[in-house]
Amino acid sequence: MNLRHTATLVLALPLLSVPALADKIKETLLFQACMDHVDHGAMKNMQWLVCYKEELIRQDTVLNTEYRALQGRIPPEAKEPLVKAQRAWIASHEAWCKLEQELPNAPSGEVNYQACMLDQTLTQINKLKDVF
Repeated sequence: MNLRHTATLVLALPLLSVPALADKIKETLLFQACMDHVDHGAMKNMQWLVCYKEELIRQDTVLNTEYRALQGRIPPEAKEPLVKAQRAWIASHEAWCKLEQELPNAPSGEVNYQACMLDQTLTQINKLKDVF
């Protein structure tokens, strides 16, 4: 492949990835509204924490739905590896988020933990959706 073809391919890639981004699961409008209503002058960390916890509950439901749907779509020989992969993900994301909770980054430990859990959950939902 010469340089001209490489440049054409690189320029085309963002156009190819736009529809895929549109299909990704993101935070709900309820989460966005919750975050928009946080009073930054009064106990904002506690307010953020509530928003993250409520959204995580909603997204855990989506995660479980996507996991069950994937179990129904994959061949029987892939079911055991899927269970093992999901169990490994559960342990991994929990450990990673515990690390983020302990790091000295703002806003605070518990908020960092919940934000990480939400981010990891959204990533896993999208991974499960993209398998088949």
